[in-house]
Amino acid sequence: MQVAYTGRNIEVTPALRDFTEGHLRKIRKILGEAIHVHITLTVQKHRQIAEIHLHTRSLDINGLEETDDMHASINAVLEKAERQALKHKGKKITRKRHSASRPSSNSPSSNRPPSQAPRVIKSTSFAAKPMTVEEAVQEVNGGNGSFLVFRNAESERVNVVYKRKDGNFGLIEP
Repeated sequence: MQVAYTGRNIEVTPALRDFTEGHLRKIRKILGEAIHVHITLTVQKHRQIAEIHLHTRSLDINGLEETDDMHASINAVLEKAERQALKHKGKKITRKRHSASRPSSNSPSSNRPPSQAPRVIKSTSFAAKPMTVEEAVQEVNGGNGSFLVFRNAESERVNVVYKRKDGNFGLIEP
């Protein structure tokens, strides 16, 4: 891990370096890669500003925090960088898991003979009750399912009411 410091209107003391590098060890454990870090500490009147530029092979993290205390600014900017590193690591892990769970072209399910048709796994039969569209909407809204097959009381035909992603309801009539 290479760390470079720049102090503007402030001298970067060994105490500030130790404080900063203690937090950077956490980030290095998370990322586990070669890390190049540039930290800029600035004092302007009553403002204490800490800025970080963290670069790895797969990620760039930038952060800036401003408080009345330099230690608080450094702590806040490094916590922000740590959250970004954790988020990045989580995305990498999720991406690996999703790619591992997808069946490859050599998997047994894709090598199924063409004569074998897909099977019906689950079948449910029920009597389509006669009801109005409004009653069917209330049934779908109050029940566990996202759709309902019913016999329309007005037309005596089988209809389907389903809940849309936008929160409204759809009606399928033959």
